[in-house]
Amino acid sequence: MLYRIVRPIATLGLRAFYRKVYLTNAGRIPRDKPVILAANHPTAFLEPCILACFLDRPLYFLVRGDLFGKPIYASLLRGLHMLPVYRLKDGGYGRLKDNYSTFEACHTALAERKTIMILAEGNTIQEKRLRPLQKGAARIALGTLDAQPQAEEVFIVPVGVNFTYADRHRSEVYIDFGQPILASAYLAEYRENNNQAMANLTDALREGMEQHIIIVERKEDDELAEYFHQLYRTDQPVPLWPIVSRSASPLFEEKAIAEAVNKMPAETRQSLLEQARSYFGALEPDGLDDRAIGGGNQAGLVHALFLAIGFPFFLAGYLWNYPPVWLGKYVSDTRVKTLEFKAPVRWAASMGAFLIYVVLWLAVAALAGVFARSLAAVALLLLLGHFALYYREFAGRFRKSLAFRRLPAVRQKALMAERAALLAAFRENYR
Repeated sequence: MLYRIVRPIATLGLRAFYRKVYLTNAGRIPRDKPVILAANHPTAFLEPCILACFLDRPLYFLVRGDLFGKPIYASLLRGLHMLPVYRLKDGGYGRLKDNYSTFEACHTALAERKTIMILAEGNTIQEKRLRPLQKGAARIALGTLDAQPQAEEVFIVPVGVNFTYADRHRSEVYIDFGQPILASAYLAEYRENNNQAMANLTDALREGMEQHIIIVERKEDDELAEYFHQLYRTDQPVPLWPIVSRSASPLFEEKAIAEAVNKMPAETRQSLLEQARSYFGALEPDGLDDRAIGGGNQAGLVHALFLAIGFPFFLAGYLWNYPPVWLGKYVSDTRVKTLEFKAPVRWAASMGAFLIYVVLWLAVAALAGVFARSLAAVALLLLLGHFALYYREFAGRFRKSLAFRRLPAVRQKALMAERAALLAAFRENYR
């Protein structure tokens, strides 16, 4: 029941928190079958929230056992379809035995043709790489087939979760689903040698996941890859609608850019890095970004008229929605030290603040006898708050484009030429 109540509210929150969610190849997930979605883990808990909200089926999750320490927390988490997995640091070997009940619950859920999501890396780090996988997905899949013969098959679907900026509000998300792996292919081996079968299935899962994740092989190349991802995003502006897209093109292109960087000789990478640093560094003194140079004129008369006409609507939406938004950002900025928790905590805190905020407004309206009108007003103000997000982004692009247009013509041409030269140098090594 709690899952059904929270899901639509969380969906609205995610649609505001992210500029774009690309959800591609979801049709590969078998319907009415036992399924394990095995995903990488770049944030504390946003990827399971996104999948729970935007897939057309209820999901069940395995999460850290230490979150279940108090009965009230355990009850709430179980109401959200979460099951505990205990690690050594959650209570030593004594708690590890508690995992058997979780595994049995997973076996039963899969036998009932439910879908379980597992964060296969086991821990969370924000990087464009796939870390070593835990054997949990293989253990549960093969354990189900062994303990629940009526299940006949368990499908493990590799899932790649990619963020443009995993720690930021209003970024983009690319989630892509791979071809299902049939656990039954490893069952005979599992009955002869448990560990070897689980290792082999985990290796197959890793190969599947790598096909759907943007991977920069060397950490020292993260900066270079990000520069060229920015250039690509400028040339491919993000359409406003729909917020949830089925297009695989952005992920395909960003993967191709990362793969091109991975294949470059060290000297080429170093040369391109110096060239990219020079170009992007030249933008900073004037407060510009790459979109101001390569994104076309976004400071024309039509743009200015839109900003003028839309300002009253922006102001109303911005001011009314500001308190809960500010509170979420404040909590994230002041209480969260770990990068991987920044965005998730900001989103969750803002969602909680919004719920309390709206309830208080409606309670006051009910006491004043204007509940019906206030309900309509709150709905309108929430929509205006969403409009305010786009307005601020549009206004930011307008200001930077205007700043670029006000530069001397010689300076404009020099920046455009430097950008073109950087792109040309990269394309010599692209694909």
